[in-house]
Amino acid sequence: MKISKLVPLLLFFILILFLFSPFLDAEPILEGEIKAGLSVGSKDCKLESGSIICSGTSDEGEGFIPYFFETLVDVNLSGLLGPGDNIRSVSEFYHPYTPYSGLTFQGLTYETLVGEIASLEGEVIFSPNIILYTTPDRRTDWYGATFPTLAFRRYRSSIKFSLVGLTADTTLIVENWQDKPEDPENIQSGVIFELSGETEDEVELGMKARFGAKEGVTCFGNCLGPLKLQQVALQEGMGFEEFVFSVDDLPIQELHLSLSGGFSSDHGFNGLALRGSKTWECDQFDFTLSSSLSVTSNTFLPFAGTSMTWSADPIIFSVYFDESFQLKNAAKSLQVTPDVSELGIEGLNLSGQGLLGEKLNISITIPTDPVDFTTAVRLGYEDGFYRPQSGLLRCVLTGDPFSAIATVAVRGDSRVFRLETEMEF
Repeated sequence: MKISKLVPLLLFFILILFLFSPFLDAEPILEGEIKAGLSVGSKDCKLESGSIICSGTSDEGEGFIPYFFETLVDVNLSGLLGPGDNIRSVSEFYHPYTPYSGLTFQGLTYETLVGEIASLEGEVIFSPNIILYTTPDRRTDWYGATFPTLAFRRYRSSIKFSLVGLTADTTLIVENWQDKPEDPENIQSGVIFELSGETEDEVELGMKARFGAKEGVTCFGNCLGPLKLQQVALQEGMGFEEFVFSVDDLPIQELHLSLSGGFSSDHGFNGLALRGSKTWECDQFDFTLSSSLSVTSNTFLPFAGTSMTWSADPIIFSVYFDESFQLKNAAKSLQVTPDVSELGIEGLNLSGQGLLGEKLNISITIPTDPVDFTTAVRLGYEDGFYRPQSGLLRCVLTGDPFSAIATVAVRGDSRVFRLETEMEF
């Protein structure tokens, strides 16, 4: 049986569980949320996580106003077969997010307890495409870019055991890299073994071996929303890919040390990194120095990633040096979060952060009843001055079970209005 034919069977199985759950001895709990968002903007732009995303000028003509409508249905059913059981369904609908209008993502997850020392969890994902981004070779592959409907993309199952302070986790991943609907399914698989624990001195130890998988990112559909962006990218074949280990919270006087390293099939010895930091506490401020020692097969960096941080409430100033240790090449960041609690306005918040010489972000939240207002401005550094690059005004109406968010955002000559609603049950 082809994997794509399992889709209606899985959905039918979930439906049966919902229908017959009242007849089981357990007391299942059904809860979830429904979110809907509409973005209307100039050019071909939408609003995601407070940022304007533009995909280019629309081909519909000068008078055309592009819009994007999206809906998220997130449902959880817990306690169906006993304590610790949970079944989750995540569905996302987009229009006209071409070429994926309609149902663009469907994820089903489950987790349950196996006895008293083990747990089992997994997921099945269906989407029009699958995108892999792997490091350190920085390779990106895009599959199924022309799929007009959903297709099976990933199955993951993980079983975890905990005993005498150690936790062992074995994960199986199966993916379909099918590129076109008329092509045969291109199934790839990988296995990850992980062992972690903690010593009596609270030193955290971890080891991980990957076969057919390596460090990277896998995303599905439009790469936004719950479950769509996941770590680990599968590779062709089931051979050895990576072995990594880590040791955190090494107790050496007042230093905070961590050690990590690994091997890979592509690069052999990937490197050994020893990271450390020390904080000097004073009455009015804290000063933290962090650095690391990095050793690879062809390089030795005794002070890689060195940073100095000065903290004096409400200001945090940090300088991050590259390998040249020249101040002109250092990244200087500033964060200011003043304490406005003395004003007696619950929910009032003022903050600013950014990279000096590049950009600054300033935001203020003003609570009112029943709407909270947030204004944010991004300033870009140009010709010795900070000039406004983008800004937004957000209005949040919180209620039970309904809530709503209205946002107006500006970036250059792009204007976007977004309205979001949410209902919990």
